[in-house]
Amino acid sequence: MQHQRQRPLPGWLAAPGRRRVLALVPAVIFAVGVVAAVLADTPGLILMMLVAVLGMAGVLVMRRATQMLDTAPEGLLDEREISQRDRGYRDAFPLTLALLFVLWMLSIADGFVAKIGTTGLFDGDGWIYLTLASFFTALTLPAAALTWRWQAPQDDQDD
Repeated sequence: MQHQRQRPLPGWLAAPGRRRVLALVPAVIFAVGVVAAVLADTPGLILMMLVAVLGMAGVLVMRRATQMLDTAPEGLLDEREISQRDRGYRDAFPLTLALLFVLWMLSIADGFVAKIGTTGLFDGDGWIYLTLASFFTALTLPAAALTWRWQAPQDDQDD
């Protein structure tokens, strides 16, 4: 694992702006999951497969962008890296709470729409798709928070 962590980042991952765009993967996952929940049935199932692929690929690329900071044993990390990892987890917690709040609001909206009309916002397997998309989103939030704020170690030590 230490060898993998010491490999230099590819050029497309080295730029902070590109890492920040990559950190938005959870938002894309959740948005596609909501669309899948609204469409339900066959189109929703296809979109849910896309959510799963995006979630897994997103986590792997974000872990690579942060040099596996979230999965490395504490013994391999220095104080700066431990601090970064802890800050990333602290940043991911309110994001997870925000995700739960959005789910709560969607459930309220679904109930109101169901009372007004004959069906709710999410018919059929819609809530299953939304729950799965939320699960994949929540799994990617810590890696996204780390990716958003990650800073490469500085080689500015004067000998």
